[in-house]
Amino acid sequence: MSPTSKLPVYLLLVAILVGGCLSYDVPKANVKVNSPKGFEVSIPDEPGLSLFAFHGKVNEEMDDLTDQTWAADVVSSRNGRWTYRNRNQRLQPGDVLYYWTTARYNGVDYHNYNQRHVVGQGDSQRIDVNGSNGSRQPIVANGHNTINIFVQ
Repeated sequence: MSPTSKLPVYLLLVAILVGGCLSYDVPKANVKVNSPKGFEVSIPDEPGLSLFAFHGKVNEEMDDLTDQTWAADVVSSRNGRWTYRNRNQRLQPGDVLYYWTTARYNGVDYHNYNQRHVVGQGDSQRIDVNGSNGSRQPIVANGHNTINIFVQ
């Protein structure tokens, strides 16, 4: 094989190596359901990230990239995470949050499509108990299996 006939093979190998070095896998988002309403979707911060975008819908799959109830860009991280916060939506056990996310890494957008979270699988649970004066007092468990209640 002559050196000129090997050139396309070398170029292909260089393209594969460079392409592999430039790719980025968007981390799987963490979904946190808040009580009594609201939720958060986040990914961890890391060098090179400059934007996190969330697109979602509840209890209905998205037909295309423009079919969503919420679409938001988060332009800065806080406490080591890029977080979309929704303070208004009340999610019930069994609800399904369909979503996709985008992370801008070193100036290039990377996507994580076709994601879903079923509410009630490790989410916050709220228990109301009667207080000593007859009022209801909430106890919120954030994914912990054990609650210790001390009575005096």
